[in-house]
Amino acid sequence: MSADKRPIVWSIAGSDSGGGAGIQADLATFSNLGCHGCSVITTLTAQSSVAVTLTEAVSEEMLLAQLNALLGDLPPKAIKIGLLANQAQLQLLCDWLARHLPDVPLVVDPVMVASCGDALSKSTAMGAARLDYRPLAALSTVLTPNIHELALLSRSDVHDFPSWQNAATCLASELPCHLLAKGGDFEAGIARGLAEDLLLFKDLPHSSGLHQRQGFVLASPRQASSNNHGSGCTLSSAIAAFLAHDWILPDALILAKAYINGALAQSYRVGRGPGPLGRPGACLAAELMPVIWPLEDYPWGNPAQVLGAPWLATPTSADAVSAKGVGAKGVSAEGFKTLPHNLGIYPVVADVELLEALLKAGCRTIQLRLKGEVQPGSSAEQAIIRAIALGRQYQARVFINDHWQLAIAHGAFGVHLGQEDLSQASLEAIQGAGLALGLSSHGYFEALLALRRRPSYLALGHIFATKTKVMPSLPQGQARLGAYSETFGSLLPTVAIGGIDEHNLDTVKHTGVANVAVVRAITEAAEPVTAFRRLTQSWSGRAATIASGISYAQQNGGLSDRDFIRYGSQLLLPRVSEAGQLALRAKTVAIVGLGGLGHHLARSLAAAGVGRLILIDPDIVELGNLPRQLLYNEQDIGRLKVDVAKEKLGRDYPNCLIEIEPKLFGPKSAELIREASLVLDASDNFLCRHNLNQACVKLGKELIAAAISADSGLLCHTAPWLNPEAGCYECLFPRDSTGSGRCRDMGVLGPAVQTLAAMQSLAAINTLLGERSTLGRLISLDCRTLSVREAALCADPACPCCQTQSPAGLQTQAQFMTGRSELSREENCDAN
Repeated sequence: MSADKRPIVWSIAGSDSGGGAGIQADLATFSNLGCHGCSVITTLTAQSSVAVTLTEAVSEEMLLAQLNALLGDLPPKAIKIGLLANQAQLQLLCDWLARHLPDVPLVVDPVMVASCGDALSKSTAMGAARLDYRPLAALSTVLTPNIHELALLSRSDVHDFPSWQNAATCLASELPCHLLAKGGDFEAGIARGLAEDLLLFKDLPHSSGLHQRQGFVLASPRQASSNNHGSGCTLSSAIAAFLAHDWILPDALILAKAYINGALAQSYRVGRGPGPLGRPGACLAAELMPVIWPLEDYPWGNPAQVLGAPWLATPTSADAVSAKGVGAKGVSAEGFKTLPHNLGIYPVVADVELLEALLKAGCRTIQLRLKGEVQPGSSAEQAIIRAIALGRQYQARVFINDHWQLAIAHGAFGVHLGQEDLSQASLEAIQGAGLALGLSSHGYFEALLALRRRPSYLALGHIFATKTKVMPSLPQGQARLGAYSETFGSLLPTVAIGGIDEHNLDTVKHTGVANVAVVRAITEAAEPVTAFRRLTQSWSGRAATIASGISYAQQNGGLSDRDFIRYGSQLLLPRVSEAGQLALRAKTVAIVGLGGLGHHLARSLAAAGVGRLILIDPDIVELGNLPRQLLYNEQDIGRLKVDVAKEKLGRDYPNCLIEIEPKLFGPKSAELIREASLVLDASDNFLCRHNLNQACVKLGKELIAAAISADSGLLCHTAPWLNPEAGCYECLFPRDSTGSGRCRDMGVLGPAVQTLAAMQSLAAINTLLGERSTLGRLISLDCRTLSVREAALCADPACPCCQTQSPAGLQTQAQFMTGRSELSREENCDAN
């Protein structure tokens, strides 16, 4: 981020000579979160990681001089206030802020006790009257006391959950600002394996009315670290940083909590006492996000239920499966119907005739939104009944907006609800009827609340300004949509909605969101069906425009911090490094055959960071596939392998764009292969291999083919235009000299297939990185002796494929390009 775009944030706090807390921690956090930090020092402290030996307040003259010096040149977008030495400083600061910066967001951390346990405020240390924060609270956005500070401020004994909640509620009632009562050092929470905070809101601008003046618990699994020096300072400064970036307060609090979780995970020890926190950058990983629970419903006695939230990967998550829901009343832990990540363009319409026309045009996910009450027997109810029937007729996912009782009564596929509708709807009834559930969200806070219900998809909006609905929230924009997609994209299908049309669709593509819902772009179009088809065509070609799956945080050069962690081991290899990792992301690999070899290839390449995979296979999952095709299980039997692979790999590797084609021979297959950087043959019959080789020669695509039968595996890498002496696959195996060689005829062991797949994956990755060490070579694997032999390939001067274009060769190409094939369905691609 360039300097002119960095928001300025002030820290008004004490200096920690140990470097882990106070001003030092604040400035490090501001910088780490893309802000420019300025400091106003209130107190000098002589402290280490084990003790505070002396504190000395700066003079009022010096305090004012610092404030005035910054005001004229470096005005802040947000302010964090930490340690104040005495009441005089606090009052001086109140007067100055009220006069000069009354509207700047202000985060107040009432620091009184250091992490080592020593008092930092002289008045606290001497047992004198506590500082009166009420004048400062009148100017503040949020106050963030810990357990000890809450007890001092509320003049109460805090020793258990009820007394903690009572103290926070009483204090909040006396103050005009929001309150975040931190509970990270609460012994009861430590014993439960949770870090729990109480959040008490006042009136919230740009937020749902459901959250106004409400209480919530923010809970996270405790990080296994005793290095927590400066954690309170870091949290409050992170809140200020996110407010400076214009996040609304609920979302700023969530992002700051995720940041603290990531910072604790990277904490380290430098002295004899607790060490400082790491600085991980913006933490968008779902597992770092807190669970949000309405205070009145929080299961204080059931930590497993909290840890069972769908985005937390914790050892105790399984314990929550038997619990009745994850905080959503009446919803079982299994959640709602699971949908594929790719729903396509998702129109939202108010007219059944238009809905039918779009279904006829190929739309497979659509929503009927009828505003207002729907009376029994009314034309509106008849419209809902007809929409549901049309969904069945066209085998489409038709969602009914809001009217969940009618959706249940008439057997709809699914229901879509807004956050405001959740309190009136019976989620238990919707789930019991087997309906899918889509939920709306407007920011991180609402999204995490929605996810506790385990919906079928999550709508993210509104992205751009829209006239279709009056919204309390502000437009989210491209960058925030990218952040939401990065956090939630691997958990469930995400749907961007709000003001999206053909003019900004390219902008949405860059965020990595899985799907888009459109309203006016279709309903107000002169030709709605044509508009739908145009949007669908543009969206389905998003691979080229999103740089093969690069998320928003990774655009504009380089990898994100999370990427460096994810790919750290392979980045250490000189032949990979950051440049190689970015090169992998920019590549497209076509895999033909998703059996024993192909499904391993797909997972390995997606895991390695390849940006786009094209998966081609007409086969379905069968029971006999399972010993060697580990991507599939018995629940997948009868489903197309490409559908299962797209669903599972799309969930596990959201930054890898996966496209599928269930027909091997046809124009679409040929076009997809034309787009590939590299083609991998993982099929299991020679006719298929020869036809694929013919297409690769014609289109100029490198081909790495592998096959295994009984205890023998072979791998060859051909590209006649790069290595004419080696020829092509048909030079090695002429058409008229090959038999079946299929696994079903010869037998094979699963580990043997996996070993050869690993070799083919390595050859592919090396090739994508520019190292063609396998080009022109035949590699043979003996699965009984685990020996490997290799030989140079030799071109056949009479090869009808790569040396000449015989009538037979031209006929084969025509079959591949037009879809006319001599192969039966079983022979098309009976993958290993």
